Amino acid sequence: MTTAHLSREDWLAVKIGAEDAARHGCRQPAAPREELGWFARAMLWLVGDDRPRALANPRLEAVRRFTCATRAGYRPSVALISELHGFGVMPNHLAAIAEFLV
Repeated sequence: MTTAHLSREDWLAVKIGAEDAARHGCRQPAAPREELGWFARAMLWLVGDDRPRALANPRLEAVRRFTCATRAGYRPSVALISELHGFGVMPNHLAAIAEFLV
């Protein structure tokens, strides 16, 4: 996306990322249960897992991770910034997100 505006879905991902920062502290999203071994699934059954779920759209997930890191006061990694640029998220979009979080 090279337009000057973020989409409604992008802003929803920003909202989710900001909430995740407050609720989960920007932990990595939970792995899908089918990717876990039997012991990890048993532990999840016993103690639960409150980590955030990854968003299905890779672009929106990257926006969520950027927002979460920014909101929590971390500097987003160069790899994440490159990933966002690859999805068409421009520096002015990232600045708008950061300004929104202040």
